[in-house]
Amino acid sequence: MEFAEILRTLRRYWVATALTVVVAIGAAVVVRMSSHSVPTGAATVQILVDSPSSELANLTQNPTPLISRAAVFAQVMSSQAVIQEIASAANVPVGQITAQGPYTGAAENLNVITPSEARSSQLVAEKAIYRITLQAQQNEPVITTTVQAPTPAAAARIANAVYAGVQHYVTTIQQSGHTPEADRVTLRQLGSAQTATVNGGSKGTMTIAAFLGVMLVGLLGILGLEAIRKRDDELESIEDELAAEFDSVSHKPESRLPLASAGERRR
Repeated sequence: MEFAEILRTLRRYWVATALTVVVAIGAAVVVRMSSHSVPTGAATVQILVDSPSSELANLTQNPTPLISRAAVFAQVMSSQAVIQEIASAANVPVGQITAQGPYTGAAENLNVITPSEARSSQLVAEKAIYRITLQAQQNEPVITTTVQAPTPAAAARIANAVYAGVQHYVTTIQQSGHTPEADRVTLRQLGSAQTATVNGGSKGTMTIAAFLGVMLVGLLGILGLEAIRKRDDELESIEDELAAEFDSVSHKPESRLPLASAGERRR
């Protein structure tokens, strides 16, 4: 079917075509409204677990204890107490932030099966706007923090607030415990948060796909019905031509057989 013929068909069935467009728009609106707000921004920041004298800069010091300490810190940073400090530093409601991890490394034995009560809380936290993932590096005292948020700027704000929140939490514990200055753990942020955009067009893509899908199905249905109608018309035309030809042949005098005479019948 040529393009011009397709346009003529759609114009002939303009009511069905308009109805298809309306249904496609409705499907796109429903998909867009029902789609969950997925994170579209990401930011990554690294925190170094060090000592006041910086054991990493001292060749005579063994950094292995700091590596183990970083794994423990990564586990503590996913607790609700630290999340509250991060939310306060970022000036966002604490209910909008959730943290998870670590899953590998020296603190892997701390990853136990979550009870059903705690799992229900995790299911609620999955709807949080800001999602923090913590990962302790295996061979260095560094904690990598990844934040997902609706925008890259929002993700960077939360990522930069992680260090401030954790630092305030640790300082409070050190002061309340009267920990000597020389024995205190020192946290250092390794540069500002690095941002990126992820899944930026997923919601728009789903909306466009829903619209085009319904339009394609509807228009193909209209064209398919028109093709069936034309085929039926052609078959009916062929039948009419055959019937007319048969009638014309049957009414010709030369086509009639002569009647047998009485003598021939007696024979």
